[in-house]
Parts: sequence; structure tokens; C-alpha cells
Amino acid sequence: MNDARVGVVVGASGGIGSACAAALGDSADHLVLVDRRPATVTGTVATAHECVADIVTPDGRAAVRKAVEGTGGRLSWVVLASGAPLRQDFQSAPSAAIEQCLLVNLVAPMLLMKELLELPWEANGQVVVIGSISASRALPNRTVYASAKAGLEHFARSLAAELAPRQLRCNIVAPGVIDTDFLGDDRSALDGWVHSHVPMQRLGQRREVAQVVRFLVRDAPTYLSGARIAVDGATEARA
Repeated sequence: MNDARVGVVVGASGGIGSACAAALGDSADHLVLVDRRPATVTGTVATAHECVADIVTPDGRAAVRKAVEGTGGRLSWVVLASGAPLRQDFQSAPSAAIEQCLLVNLVAPMLLMKELLELPWEANGQVVVIGSISASRALPNRTVYASAKAGLEHFARSLAAELAPRQLRCNIVAPGVIDTDFLGDDRSALDGWVHSHVPMQRLGQRREVAQVVRFLVRDAPTYLSGARIAVDGATEARA
């Protein structure tokens, strides 16, 4: 075991995940980039280790753990940015789709963290969970996805309390409507919603989410844990 700092971005090929990886490339000696697809990150300073793995599976989670252990260093921070949408009303959604949404967005990140917390960590290590404003707002065709994200955010708050005696922190960044491929076919329909529901009347940018994640990892006071920061153009500020 050496003193090298290890950072992990889960969902590193996604819009927000890749932006986080680029923003945090100088915040660890080894950067482990996890996704089901190869991740391409520009501007990375740390030694990057690509881990192509599906954290839904036990083998995938074991691969992430092995990649971290292979660096020989200690975990400094983990960003959980993986996820998949389910845009369908609850009544018509197939049971298999509901189970998969909960597995991908809630169960898999929890089980991965269980693995990673068994590894050596630096003091004042940080876990940042990417939540969603869907977790706190009832939106059309988001019942299952919103439930998963609400569960993930409460997991993060509970984890913050559990990890505090170990001098580890856990915080939540909750994006609003962000301009990424995650929007899929909803992009055009969301234009009207953004203008009527988002006070700033524009989509957020992935780098704006990543900048908040970078602040939590690098600059936030060590007493800040269990917090939730919404990056949503004041959407949640409007009742």
C-alpha cells in the first residue's frame, strides 16, 4: 500500500460523469474511470485506469474493486454518476423495466459502495452522489426513476451519518435539466417545460454540475457532509 490518492468516477462515459472526470483529473494520482462503455476524458492529469464494467452485476462490481486495488493507493474520493432513465407512466411500465430502473439507479450504486468502503481510504475522503431534482419533484412519466433517485439521495444522507466516525464524507449534487444525451427524445418536449418551470429559462450545462462536484471534492470544508446541492437554475426555489 502506497500513499497515492485514488479517485473513482462511476458512469464516466456519460455526459455528467465525463465532465466530472475531466474536472477532477488533477485531484488524484490515479483516476479509475468506470462505465459499461469505454470512457474518453480530455484534460486528465492523473494516471487514468479504464474499467469497462457493468456495476449491476457482481462481476462488474468486483472488477471496479480490482481496478482500485491495482493502483496500490488509497481511495480519496468516489463520484457515483451512473444511471439510466425510465420515461413511462407507472401503470403501463412493464414490471421488468421497473425492476431494472431500480437496480441500475439505486441498488447497484449501493452495492458498489459496500465493496469500495471495505478498501483503504484517506482521511477526509469524499463520496459524491449525483441525484436529481426528480427526487424531490413529481414530474410526469418519472415515477419509477424519481423513486430510485429519492432512494439514492436518502442512502447518501444516511451514509454520511454512518461514515462520519471514519472521517469520511458523503454529499449529494442534484442536477436539474442538463443538456446531455440523457435527455434522449424528451429534449424538444422539455424546451417548453424549461421556459415555464426553470427561472433561468435555459438548460444547465454538464460543466456546471461538474464544477460543484469539484468544489465538494477539493475545496469544501471537512465539516460539510450529508448536504444536497441542487444545480437547477433555481427550479426548486420556485414552489
